[in-house]
Amino acid sequence: MAKKYVCTDIYTVQAGDTLYAVSQRYNVDVGLLMRVNRISNPYNLRIGTRLCVPGPAEPLPDVEPDLPQDGVDMPMDPAATHVVKEGDTLYMIAKQHNVTLEALMRANPDIDPYNLRIGMEIRVPQ
Repeated sequence: MAKKYVCTDIYTVQAGDTLYAVSQRYNVDVGLLMRVNRISNPYNLRIGTRLCVPGPAEPLPDVEPDLPQDGVDMPMDPAATHVVKEGDTLYMIAKQHNVTLEALMRANPDIDPYNLRIGMEIRVPQ
């Protein structure tokens, strides 16, 4: 089974940065950093580029989650949503709302954790 990763931090490329230096700073494999950020040429980093710093997703329990059946939408309770802001990651949102990363991912199965967009609404389980 492939290991699952989520963005645990966002790093903005500065002048003089290399992908290797960023990987060493965050103790992340360069190849993983390239895959997660869809970088084909590690020597072509641009200043200001925002990089997802991957970390392992916490393992899910062996219990079936209580999710709605296919074809049934979960209601979007305004009190239970988070609107993505610049720099947000699922990990940060989970910590901010005091929920586990797994619970947040289960509540948002249609969201790519590496591709959050500003303004996107994330369901926050209560």
